[in-house]
Amino acid sequence: MNRDSAKRAPAPRLRARLREATGDAIRAAAEAVFSEQGFGARMEDIAERAGVSVGTLYNHFEDRNALLLELILMRREALLVQVDEVLAEVAGRPVREQLRTLLHKVFGHFHEHARFFANVMQSELVRTQGYPQRHGLLAELARRVEPLVQRGVAAGQLRPEGSEFYASLLLGMVRGLLMRVAETQRSEELQRGADVLLQVFMQGIEV
Repeated sequence: MNRDSAKRAPAPRLRARLREATGDAIRAAAEAVFSEQGFGARMEDIAERAGVSVGTLYNHFEDRNALLLELILMRREALLVQVDEVLAEVAGRPVREQLRTLLHKVFGHFHEHARFFANVMQSELVRTQGYPQRHGLLAELARRVEPLVQRGVAAGQLRPEGSEFYASLLLGMVRGLLMRVAETQRSEELQRGADVLLQVFMQGIEV
């Protein structure tokens, strides 16, 4: 092997790792600043929080909207990955337990990023400028709830009448609770709310 090429090889990998680390720092700083100041926050404030220059910030993200879009998409994807993981862990258990696990994972994620998600749910900017909408996330969650429901019906755990509406009804309740928490800014209510929500929902559909 050419010794010069061996010396040069690590440089691109190192640059890629540094770029990734800088991007992570920018996204973490952006979530903190957006949570504190809203989505009109200055890019200069985000750069300062991340410990980078404004020029470096713009090397990673074209503008504030691009940064916000990536942050929303990353948080949504992270939640869906976590949901899929926990559902795989509880597969085959009673439907009530599977749904409880799913709800606690969803509400736990929202609690972890409470101020950011509250801004997302209340923001006129997010509603009007083509950002991923919350109903897109709820639709993805509904796609995961629907098979659980149908397996519960097949196993005789859930009533078959109207079961085609169960996933939509459950996620409608989830949306309502999240909106309440976003408006009241009392994210500590999420886990207790998840238990109440599940109890009320299951009372209406369990055999």
